[in-house]
Amino acid sequence: MLTIISGTNRPGSNTLKIARYYASALTGLGVENQLLTLEELPADFLRTDLYGKRSPVFQGLLDQYMIPVQKFAVFVPEYNGSFPGVFKLFIDAVQPEHFRGKKMGLIGVSAGRAGNLRGLDDLTNAFHYLKMNVYHHKIPVSQVRNLVSADELTDAATQKLLGEHAAAFSDY
Repeated sequence: MLTIISGTNRPGSNTLKIARYYASALTGLGVENQLLTLEELPADFLRTDLYGKRSPVFQGLLDQYMIPVQKFAVFVPEYNGSFPGVFKLFIDAVQPEHFRGKKMGLIGVSAGRAGNLRGLDDLTNAFHYLKMNVYHHKIPVSQVRNLVSADELTDAATQKLLGEHAAAFSDY
């Protein structure tokens, strides 16, 4: 099982559209996967789950998407030159042992030209600190507004790139 995480809680985000395409690519390869969007976080997450008072909703997310899984692909939008604060809060709320020794793939998403490369570097450092094995091939998806239409990724070159990444990362 591979968990895909859309690293924002923004409703209808382009990041989620890209993550959904990746999930379908993995399914097409016969790789069992599930998609966690941070929109699923409890509304009072900051006051409860971040400081150890586990809500049933957050514990359910951990039990399904984090604890039993050994491999993650995280799609991270660029917010103010790095990654979203809600994703940092999510990382901080998960106990370190639920990351340790597991594998992580990183895909950056931005409306600009760099595909959140700086955010991917920041996350690589954080995940190395948590003793995760970060996959070397990080994908920067740039100019995302030009790559999606309605609710899906439509750019053929990006579809090909993500499909190749999905195949390689699933073997990692």
